[in-house]
Amino acid sequence: MPDNPFQPSATHSKNIMETPIVKTKKGLSPIWILPLVALIIGGWLLYKDFQDSGIMITVRIKDANGLTTGKTQVMFKGLPVGTLKEFHVTPDLQYIDALIEMDKQTKEELTNDTKFWVVRPEVSMNRITGLDTLVSGSYFEVQLGSETEQSRFFKALDQPPPLSEDVPGLHLTLQSLNATSLSPTSPILFKKVEVGEVISETLKKDGTIEIKIIIYPQFIDHVTTKSRFYLSSGIHLQANLPKISLQVDPIKTIIRGGVSFETVPGGKKVDDKTKTFTLFKDHETAQRTDDIEIDLTFSVDHGVEKGADIRYQGVKIGSVTSVKLEDDLKTVRAKAHIHKSLDRLLHDDTYIWAVTPRFSLAGVSNLDTVIKGSYLNLIPGSGKPSRAFQVFDARPINQPLTTGLNLVLQTDRLGSLGYDKPVYYRQVQVGHTTGYELSTTGQNVLIYLNIYEPYINLIRENTRFWNTSGLRIKGGLMTSMTISTESMEAILAGGISFSTPEKDNMGDSVTDGHNFTLHSEADDAWLNWSPTLKLGEIPEKLMQEQMQTREGETTNDPK
Repeated sequence: MPDNPFQPSATHSKNIMETPIVKTKKGLSPIWILPLVALIIGGWLLYKDFQDSGIMITVRIKDANGLTTGKTQVMFKGLPVGTLKEFHVTPDLQYIDALIEMDKQTKEELTNDTKFWVVRPEVSMNRITGLDTLVSGSYFEVQLGSETEQSRFFKALDQPPPLSEDVPGLHLTLQSLNATSLSPTSPILFKKVEVGEVISETLKKDGTIEIKIIIYPQFIDHVTTKSRFYLSSGIHLQANLPKISLQVDPIKTIIRGGVSFETVPGGKKVDDKTKTFTLFKDHETAQRTDDIEIDLTFSVDHGVEKGADIRYQGVKIGSVTSVKLEDDLKTVRAKAHIHKSLDRLLHDDTYIWAVTPRFSLAGVSNLDTVIKGSYLNLIPGSGKPSRAFQVFDARPINQPLTTGLNLVLQTDRLGSLGYDKPVYYRQVQVGHTTGYELSTTGQNVLIYLNIYEPYINLIRENTRFWNTSGLRIKGGLMTSMTISTESMEAILAGGISFSTPEKDNMGDSVTDGHNFTLHSEADDAWLNWSPTLKLGEIPEKLMQEQMQTREGETTNDPK
């Protein structure tokens, strides 16, 4: 026991000296550094994900064929701007809502007028589209809007929308009453060069078809107010014998159809008031747009059909465009077009007749009509302007031709003579008959004939004409017999011959309308006449008369 109980012992002192002292440190423990870093990284990733996340929209479609969630993309000008995330069927089971995540840069453009549609492969007779989807699969196409009010719900279009008016080029509207077989991107051709394309085709309530087209900027100057647009089928065949014409347009036009146009001189630049044009059904109709339309009345057996030519002096000046049988079943009404520059030919006394094939023992007259079909011939009048005409079955009886020498023969009977019978000189045809009629007293027959221009100088005042129809037989059983004829054609169909005396006995030259007697047969002396007359010369008297006639026609010309 220690001496002093209050004095610690050595052992106790030693224990007291070895007791540890605990000190509290201030600050963050290193163990929390790792969770804190993870928290910061997680927050940053969350923020970045929020910043990079797209815009969720809903596009309502009719079906989801070819579309796959997570793969189907939304394309804008060939670049992906969104991805299909999931599908939902609408409560009425009529549509499918596609949930799409759009890139955030499209946020401001997703407005009420933004348009979506599904691009799928389509192959038809006149169109092949979406071939790229055969590899990549179907996808959504988007046309960004321009309005300010944003939207997150859209209804997909059934077809791609037409090009915007803001697309560079000349935007025009064509109107047609006929089916066109056109489709978007069908080509617009000028001189067989593609200068534009069809944007859209719409059937209006009134039955009119409205076609929107665009002419590319570099070709705008080829379109004026005088441009004429017409459907181009790709193959143009004209089989008007003896000429056959075949024209083939580019293969794209043959497959998909197209529109061609031509521009006549004198047009002005197209403005907002002149951006609408008529679309004609073919090139021929487009060319007739400025022609004069006339009304024709036929007998029921006229033989003229739609498309028949109208000719003047052997030159085509128009054509029949429609033929309609009236309710009385006896009258035929027709519409025709005459070239606009020839209105001076159309008067109330203009004579129009149908030229049809004529068959007889002598053969076929108007042979060209057997191959080409009947046509109309026209002789202009000098009365008041007119647009309605009666069509006759034959040319005017006493209407003189404008070339050659026109004469009149008087005879007791017509016999086998008639229209377009040959007129011979030394068995060479030098003219033909142009008509016949009874005289005003009914005692004679008047036969009108025309001598061709190179042979006019053969006709003089004392020229003798006789009927050469059939055979001429002289003599009898007890005497010598002579049989003669002008030609086999004269035997079968009839004809007229003439002869002119020699030297001073021939008389002066004659003019149009001179009258002669037609004898039943020739005197033997006439057959021996052999005057020296130069062919190809026109007597001065006749030339002066023709000049006066032409001057009179020029004076009366309404032009």
